[in-house]
Amino acid sequence: IKCWGNNTYGQLGNGNTTNQSTPVSVSGISTATSVSPGYVHTCAVLSGGTIKCWGEGANGRIGNGSTSDQSTPVSVSSISTATSVSAGYDHTCAVLSGGTVKCWGNAGNGKLGNGSAWPSQSTPVSVSGISTATSVSSGFSHTCALLSGGTVKCWGSESEGRLGNGVDASTSETTPVSVSGISKATSVSMGSSSSHTCAVLTGGTIKCWGEG
Repeated sequence: IKCWGNNTYGQLGNGNTTNQSTPVSVSGISTATSVSPGYVHTCAVLSGGTIKCWGEGANGRIGNGSTSDQSTPVSVSSISTATSVSAGYDHTCAVLSGGTVKCWGNAGNGKLGNGSAWPSQSTPVSVSGISTATSVSSGFSHTCALLSGGTVKCWGSESEGRLGNGVDASTSETTPVSVSGISKATSVSMGSSSSHTCAVLTGGTIKCWGEG
């Protein structure tokens, strides 16, 4: 993996905190299959199904049981069958080979999906009621997962309607709820500091919801 840009918290993974305007190599990574940059941390899936993360460690977003910053990759605890990973603003989620999802980091608004908005988790916890996920996307204060049948479920803050369940309120869902009117999605995505979500449907159209 090579990274570039802001390196204030070591999120480029090259062992220092100097910003880089050209790509630098991430230390000790040679079998990566995918990578996901968050706001100030980065995570990668390795070919064997493990995950390594680096950058800011606050709220446990790196998943190694610590809250310390890491300028080189460290292993996420108890993950060995990951198929994808998504780094959000201050939390991270991964899909495992059986279709379950695990998340770690800041639990605010219930965005870890484990039924609680406190405390934050420095090691992965299971998202409730998800067993057929094919991908996951982590944002600022919510998370969404694509399920194998083409539906999407989201959890976390309901502000600005970002969960897609018809609610725009200062409430939260700490476990997944179904996005309304989505039954043929092939992918779902949001930015690491995003308050909205978009999904691609099988016919090539796109639907979005959240802050407008």
